[in-house]
Amino acid sequence: MSVSMPAMSQVDWSEAITKLKLEARADGEYFTTDDKPSFGIHGKYFNLMMGGNLGDKFSYYFRQRLIANPGTVAFFDNTDFLYLDYKPTQNWRVRFGKDAMAMGGFEYDASPIDVYFPTTMWNNIYCFQLGASVAYISDEGNHTLVAQVTNSPYINSTGLTYDAGLVSYNLCWYGTMGHWQTIWSTSMIEREWSKFMNLTMIGNKLVYDKWDIYVDLMHHALAIDDWGKNFGVVSCANYYFTPRFNIFVKGMFEQNKSEVDLNSAVALDHLLEAGHSYARYGVGLEFFPLENKSVRLHTYVCRMTDSYTDKETGVDMLEDMWNFNIGATWTMDFYRLIKK
Repeated sequence: MSVSMPAMSQVDWSEAITKLKLEARADGEYFTTDDKPSFGIHGKYFNLMMGGNLGDKFSYYFRQRLIANPGTVAFFDNTDFLYLDYKPTQNWRVRFGKDAMAMGGFEYDASPIDVYFPTTMWNNIYCFQLGASVAYISDEGNHTLVAQVTNSPYINSTGLTYDAGLVSYNLCWYGTMGHWQTIWSTSMIEREWSKFMNLTMIGNKLVYDKWDIYVDLMHHALAIDDWGKNFGVVSCANYYFTPRFNIFVKGMFEQNKSEVDLNSAVALDHLLEAGHSYARYGVGLEFFPLENKSVRLHTYVCRMTDSYTDKETGVDMLEDMWNFNIGATWTMDFYRLIKK
């Protein structure tokens, strides 16, 4: 005891866990289709979150999606975040582990549990990857520049293993200038050995007391002469009638008109299917019945279209669908309860 007690006294256990939550979301959805409607209730997310300080300028964060799938050899598959931070000064941060790829856009930056009818690119990108990053933070904390190297998401989309040797180089700027916020990035994502896809994302947001709006621009190119053919734009506006009730309007358009080897679209472009244009737009509302916002109710309606040319017949096709959604999100904040 005389040996162990002094060692234990050096650890501030009150700081070892500063976040401990379970959060869940379930949605009831109704889809209109040409054949027959489809509908049902399903669980969207069930997450465990934990974070805290380890001492001597080290901290950690962990978020696990609790998914009832059989285990695989791909460790950390359902782990969104599991990283170690080291912050030697207020201006510098080094991070290692499982993290979101440092990319721009406010839709991309939001927690998945908070995103409604997302873009096709948002749905398709394997954004949580193992890697390392260095960040510089301005003295006021208003600007952060992140340089990051991670595994390439093509490892996931093409069914490769972690040792395939494909990486992604990401550079991202997070800025706050009064009411204007930015998340701008550019990435070189390796799709084959020494062959890259460039993904540039420019997110801008205006934030005021009663309303906010963001506009994200996305562009990706599979080769040097492939510019201007694959892009997307998404915008969402919120109006807050009260701190616990808001209405939102969201719309997006995406296209992949690349002429780079359309016969192997899956291997080349894992974000949007070649030859397709996607559009989605809708309106919804959120309501927090409790003051602490641990329960959120939502509903929305949106229209989704997919236009393309059938490769076999050459006929222009349009798939049109409406989605009606109602759901609830609830958070069990164990850390807050323990502190109380």
